[in-house]
Amino acid sequence: MKSLRTVFVQRVLTQRVFVHRVLVVIGLVVLAACGDVKVMSEPSVDVAVTTTVEIAAPSEPAPAEPASTTTMDTTTTTVPVTTTTVLDVVCIKTTTCQYANLVGVDFSRLKLDFINFSVANLGGASFVGANLNNSIFIRADLSAVNFEGASLKNADMTASVLTAASFKDANLEGAVLCDVDLTAVLELTKAQLDQVKKFKTKGKVYCP
Repeated sequence: MKSLRTVFVQRVLTQRVFVHRVLVVIGLVVLAACGDVKVMSEPSVDVAVTTTVEIAAPSEPAPAEPASTTTMDTTTTTVPVTTTTVLDVVCIKTTTCQYANLVGVDFSRLKLDFINFSVANLGGASFVGANLNNSIFIRADLSAVNFEGASLKNADMTASVLTAASFKDANLEGAVLCDVDLTAVLELTKAQLDQVKKFKTKGKVYCP
């Protein structure tokens, strides 16, 4: 067994070593703070870190939706200009009554020369004693129109509808009756037809 003195001496030495180490550490810290001494850290131990990265499989592209196709109807329908019986005075003043709706209008004894009635609907209208010289009735509907005593000098009635139209005492000098059906015309005499400038019955291809 060690003597008490030996034990005591060992403890004192141990304490001195400890105090010495503490003082050394404190000194190093102070010197490091002053910048005179570089404190070397303990060598680090490299640790291999394995990182597993999951690579997602490329997703299949979604099927492209078919582009919607918009079909636009570019067909345009031209609606003929139509005037009513309320606007017939304006139609006459402008001398352009094409496609006009003048059904049953009374034009008796009016001066209507050089008026364009082409493709107009004049069914049942009255032109009694009216001046229609040089007026145009191409492809107009003249059904049941009363031309009694009217002057139709040089009027053009090519391809017009004359069913039940009355030409009693009408002046047809130089008028053009081309491609018309006169079988249902009322009170049209041979003397009147002799005054017509051009005449061909309906169905003839050539009409001079």
